[in-house]
Amino acid sequence: MGRDVRAWPMLASLALVMVVAVGCVLWFMREAMRNERMAVREKLVEAYRSQLTLVQAQTEARWNERLGQLGYGRPAPNQFDRCVRSDLADSVICLDERGRPAYPRLTSADDEALRNVEANAELLKLESPTPHMSPPYIQLMGGLRARVSNYSGDGMPSAQRRFIMHELQRLDPNWEFPTLAAEELAARYLDAGLADSTGEPVLRATKLPGVWSVSSRLEPRVLALFTTGGLRRRLGGTVRDSSSSLPRGVRIVVSAPGEDTMSDSTIATMPIGQGLPGWRLTLSLDNDALFDTEAERRVARYLVIGSCVIAAMLVLAIFMARGFGRQVQLARLKNDLVATVSHELKTPLTAMRALVDTLLDAQRFDEKMTREYLKLLATENARLSRLIDNFLTFSRLERNKFTFEFTRVRPQQIVEGAVTALGERAQAPGCMLESHTAVDLPSIRGDVDALVTALLNLLDNAWKYSGDEKHIVLRTEARNGSVCFAVEDNGIGLTPRESKRVFHRFYQTDQGLSRSVGGCGLGLSIVQSIVEAHHGSVRVESEPGRGSTFTIEIPAIADGAS
Repeated sequence: MGRDVRAWPMLASLALVMVVAVGCVLWFMREAMRNERMAVREKLVEAYRSQLTLVQAQTEARWNERLGQLGYGRPAPNQFDRCVRSDLADSVICLDERGRPAYPRLTSADDEALRNVEANAELLKLESPTPHMSPPYIQLMGGLRARVSNYSGDGMPSAQRRFIMHELQRLDPNWEFPTLAAEELAARYLDAGLADSTGEPVLRATKLPGVWSVSSRLEPRVLALFTTGGLRRRLGGTVRDSSSSLPRGVRIVVSAPGEDTMSDSTIATMPIGQGLPGWRLTLSLDNDALFDTEAERRVARYLVIGSCVIAAMLVLAIFMARGFGRQVQLARLKNDLVATVSHELKTPLTAMRALVDTLLDAQRFDEKMTREYLKLLATENARLSRLIDNFLTFSRLERNKFTFEFTRVRPQQIVEGAVTALGERAQAPGCMLESHTAVDLPSIRGDVDALVTALLNLLDNAWKYSGDEKHIVLRTEARNGSVCFAVEDNGIGLTPRESKRVFHRFYQTDQGLSRSVGGCGLGLSIVQSIVEAHHGSVRVESEPGRGSTFTIEIPAIADGAS
C-alpha cells in the first residue's frame, strides 16, 4: 500500500490501443468508400456511354458533311471566299488539277503582272493629303473596300489584297475584313512549305504550331486549314447541339491530341473518328456535383457506421481512462490516508502514554505536577478527538453519509459556537482573538453543527499556522445577499500556487510545520464540502509571510422565509 501508484503506463497503453483501433477503422472506412466511389463511377460510365457514342457519331457525321461542302465551286477566289465566309474552315487553299495552289498562292512574277493598277492608284489617292472626312475621301475609301472584298471581280492577287487590306485598316482601325485572317493563315502556311497532300480526308498537323490541315474529297480539291481553337469551337458547337439532352452538370468537351483528358471528374473518353486522329470526346462532371451526390448516398452508411464505432470507442476509452484514473486516485488517497492517520493518531497517543508512564513511575504524586500532566493529557485528548472528528466527517462526506439538518440559523450562533469550541487556545499567552459581528445580520439556512465545524477549522488553522504572537480576527458581515465569515491571521501565508491547491484533500503547505502543529490536510477540504452543501463558497486571500484571510459566504434568507 505504501508504493506510489503510477497511472501513466496504463494510460499510455490504453491510448496506444485506441490509436491503433481508430486507425484500423479509418483505414477500413477509406477502402470501403473508395470501392463505393469506383462502383459509382462504373455505374455512371455505363449510364452515359451510349449517349457519348451517339454524340460521337453525330460529331463525326457533321465533320464529314463539312468536308463535303469544301470541294465544289469555281473560280478559286470565289471558292476561297465562300468557304471562309461560311465558316467551313479558318482558311482554305484552293488547288488546281495538278494539286498546286490556285488561290491564295505564293507571290510570283505572274502575280506581279496581274496586280490591279487601279486599286494601287486608289490607295495612293487615299494616302495623299486629302481631308479624311470629305465626301470624295469617304467615297474613295468605300470603293476600295468593296474592290478588295470582292473575290469574283478582276482577279486581284492574294498578296496585293492582303497589303491593301492592311493599309485600309491602318487608315481606319475600326474597319475589319472577314477574310483577312484567313488570307494571313493561308500565306503563313504556304510560306512554311506545302505538305504532301494525298487527297485523303484525314486531319493532320502542319509545320505551323496549332494549325491543322485536311483535304476535301471532291475535285477540284480544297485544302482546309484549322487552328486548334477554331477546330475546337466548330466541333464543340456540334457536341453541344448533340448533347443537349444530358442532365445538368454533365458535359462533353473536345480534347486535342496530347491533352490530358483524365481527371477526377472524367467519366469516359472516346475518339471522335478516323478522320480526326488523336481528337477525343471527354464526358465529365462539372465540379463532381452529380458524382459526389450519387457517391455520398452510397458511402453515407459507411461514414455513419464508422463514426458511431469511433465515437463508441472514444467514449469507452474516456470512461475507462476516467475509471482507471479514479481508481489510481483512490489508491493514492488510501495510501495517504493510512499513512496520515497512522502518524497523526500515533503522535497524541505517544504523548499521552509518555505522560501516563511518567505519572505511574513517580514514587509519590505531586499535586502540582499531576495537575499539569493531566492538563497536558486533556490537551492531547482534545487534539485526538479533533483528528478523529475530522476523519469521521471526511469519511461521511466522501460516502455521502453526512446528513445535514437545515434550519433557520442566526449567524451569531455560528460565531459563538466556533469561538467556544476553540476553547482555552483563544486565551493562551501570546494569542489575541478579535471577533467583530455586524448588527442586524440576516438569517441563513443551514446546519448549525456543520457550519460551526467549518468555521472552527478555519480558526484552528489560523491558530496553528501563526507564530508565537498570534493575532486572529473573525469578522461577520452581510454582503451582496450573503453572510460572510472572514478569518484573518498573521501567520505564514500562502503562495499563489498554494492558494489554488490548499482546498485539496490531504494537501499541506509545509510538511515540517504540519508535523509540528498537527493535522492531516483534511480541514479545508471539509470546509469546502460543508460550504458547497450550503450553496455557498469559500475563498482565500494570502501573501507569504503576511498572513491569510479565509472567507465563507452563505446565502442569506429573506425575513419571514423558513
